[in-house]
Amino acid sequence: YLLVFENGGGMEIKRRLKKFAGKARKAFVKFLDVMSDDRILIAMILTFSFSIAILIRITPMRWGVYLNEFDPYYEYYLAERIIEKSDGNIFKGIAWWFNWWFEPSPKPKDTLFWAPYGRDLRRSSQPGSAIFSAIIYYILNNLFGFPVSLYEIHAFLPAIAASFATFAMFLVGRKLKDDNLGIFSAFFISISFPFIYRTNLGAKHEGIAIPAILFGLYAFLKSYREEKMSWAIIAGLSYGIVALAWGGYIYIWELLSLLIVIWLLLHPNDKNAAESFIISNVIFQVFIAIIPRFGPDKAFMSAYALLPMAGNILSLLTLMRPRLPAIKNPRKLYLAAFLVIAVLITILSIYNVIPRLAGRMLAVVFPWLREVGITTVAEHAVPSWSQIYQDFGMLLVFSLFGAFYSLKRKSLEGYLLGLLWLTSTYAAASLARLSLVQSLPVILAGGMGFLIIVETLLDIMRPPKRLKFKKEAGLSREVVAFSIIIIILLLVPVVVSETTVRYSNQPVLILTSSTAQIDADWLSALEWIRNNVPENSVIATWWDYGYWITVMTRRNTTCDNGTINSTQIRLIARAFLSNETEALKIFKRLKVSYVVVFEPFLGGENTPLQIPNPYSRTLPMLGQYVYTSVALSGYGGDFAKSYQMARWIGWDPNRFQTVTVLRTRSGQVPIIVPADTPEARNATLYRLLFRKTDRRRMFVFEPLDFLGFGKPMPFPGYGPEEGGAPMVRIPPPEHFELVYASEPNQWVLVYKVIYPESFSG
Repeated sequence: YLLVFENGGGMEIKRRLKKFAGKARKAFVKFLDVMSDDRILIAMILTFSFSIAILIRITPMRWGVYLNEFDPYYEYYLAERIIEKSDGNIFKGIAWWFNWWFEPSPKPKDTLFWAPYGRDLRRSSQPGSAIFSAIIYYILNNLFGFPVSLYEIHAFLPAIAASFATFAMFLVGRKLKDDNLGIFSAFFISISFPFIYRTNLGAKHEGIAIPAILFGLYAFLKSYREEKMSWAIIAGLSYGIVALAWGGYIYIWELLSLLIVIWLLLHPNDKNAAESFIISNVIFQVFIAIIPRFGPDKAFMSAYALLPMAGNILSLLTLMRPRLPAIKNPRKLYLAAFLVIAVLITILSIYNVIPRLAGRMLAVVFPWLREVGITTVAEHAVPSWSQIYQDFGMLLVFSLFGAFYSLKRKSLEGYLLGLLWLTSTYAAASLARLSLVQSLPVILAGGMGFLIIVETLLDIMRPPKRLKFKKEAGLSREVVAFSIIIIILLLVPVVVSETTVRYSNQPVLILTSSTAQIDADWLSALEWIRNNVPENSVIATWWDYGYWITVMTRRNTTCDNGTINSTQIRLIARAFLSNETEALKIFKRLKVSYVVVFEPFLGGENTPLQIPNPYSRTLPMLGQYVYTSVALSGYGGDFAKSYQMARWIGWDPNRFQTVTVLRTRSGQVPIIVPADTPEARNATLYRLLFRKTDRRRMFVFEPLDFLGFGKPMPFPGYGPEEGGAPMVRIPPPEHFELVYASEPNQWVLVYKVIYPESFSG
């Protein structure tokens, strides 16, 4: 009985297992069938790319939620002003910004910036980033009751918005070629170093502008191909968002205009292109016109408007042709109209009737015509081609082939990608920060080139074509397969490069005080200023730190990162590099009561810079630490920047500082030291920077006076072995009282200006 039961039970178990296996097999087959659907695969890849884009961008959260660099602090302040003016209605706050046009003169100014004269916030700023932050804050707090601060929203907005570029990139890639290019582009934009570097947690407006550019391009191409003018309206609105958020809107504005001018000269009967352009461009121009910073003049009557207006006229001529007398050769008419407009606007620009190109635009178009104010900004430097290649790797090489192929297609989409690649590569070679823009066509054209090569090789492997090619070229399937593998491997370094993660996984600038490690000197200085400096005080500082001080402490500063008043920047530079008498005159004129200076000195317990015992190398050190300034790119404060300060005012920088070396056991370290000149010894900035504190008692360029020596001796290892490094003593300031030295390194020094009683300025 038990045997029968066991046998029967065993059969039942086998039957159930067989039934379960059958169901599992069917479910698995169904799962594979579902997963083989192109739409599901695309959705999964896009979701994966979007997730990567967000996760990489928010890695700085490990150090806390902070705004990065400088401009985001000012944009955060603008968002605060919009919220203040909203009075419970966000539309009221947005309307306040554009109501500037209807307010009587003189327009109100905020004296927290560019004291004592102030800054017209709306006239000198683009509100896009601030408006989006304010809207999201209003929705989350007022409509959903979600308690989140405006500061946190403003920090996360660029990172999240920029991540949506993965979806927009897919749409553009699909319009340019197919889904394969869309997927390729979406993935590579999610790991693109130039794009991530400027759109991570706490970054500024590019995180909003780039996705808007991509979606605008997609809408424009969709409007053109499908003859749906509603998409042209959407394209114009997308471009409008770009104009609201980013000063680089000029690039996409000029690019699209150049595209349509070339296209209509070659295809004068293409009404779809003319209609799509004129609708989107007019909306674009309206946005530019209503922004107080730009206005109608810039939108319609400036040198920037030359190409857009030429595009409008050519588009109108194309659309009106049936109503006009027959033209045998319309291309000549279009070309003549374009040349007339170009000559007219050029003449008006020469006579200053309409605004001419700004300094930054000239720096891009004509790099050799750079102004001093452009060359003193690190992100405006001219990059080397090796730097550009490091940003993109072999993708740059594939993009060259893809751009060439696109231009050969002689389609509107092909011309768009080709012109985008050519113009952005030229621009990025002129201005380092424009590698962000270059990343878009490099990825799109790189994907185009990569896919065309791979698809061509796959076609060769197919039997019908393989026989033909074997006969003519002797290519075997093995050779083709090996070639495909090699081509794919060329892109592996781009995917697995640690550059993107390494540079993303860094603390923000205000936490590092411009060094490679976390040092809270600026945070401690800002907190002290906020708690101890009277509210109406005016603080003089170099423009690099203006936004930090003004926004974080709500104290007036004389200049900031907006660099909108070059005259006042030159005044501060002159005050810093002049003697104290001249500096006091300038500070009195600007109503300055405090001065803040910054220099990340190398020295202290973690360095070997210590005065040795003069009697024996075997005896202990004397215990006095020595400090210096390192001559490394990106590592430095006001002392390093004094070189550019001198250039701002047309003085010889070599009269103020020089570069020498410090010889250590691990090699030579380049350092910056004051020049042995009266200008350096009397420069107010140097007296403020090199003032002795309770911890910093000795600088490497000072002579060592030891008992028993007949003459002052240099610090061991200071300067080249043959000598010649200057030994300088910088006297302490006479009219500036040190009221605070930052913690933990005393890198940020806050001085109170002591005006003599008889001083009239």
